Amino acid sequence: MSYPIDDAEQLIANAEARMPPSTRSRLIAKLRMGKHIDEAAAELDISPKLVFSTARVLVPFAEQLDATLIEQRDPSLPHGTVTGYNKRCRCPECRSALRQRV
Repeated sequence: MSYPIDDAEQLIANAEARMPPSTRSRLIAKLRMGKHIDEAAAELDISPKLVFSTARVLVPFAEQLDATLIEQRDPSLPHGTVTGYNKRCRCPECRSALRQRV
């Protein structure tokens, strides 16, 4: 007899299935080559929304994604502001500024 999986375990399993490790690795590699997250995700046939929803569940991936986005961000933009987000920056500081505004 099988038992139901814990909710957290089910969330993790679903995130892993929707965006497997190979896809996550290829996404990070594309970001490190200077691609914008929207373009990198499109090339992998996934949406940016899926990327960030997966990152909310898979903490190690979130840490790697945020570190890469910080490393690759445009230094000329005002980070931590809605303006930075509107100019297509998706670093954690610009995403946070958008969430605070809403």
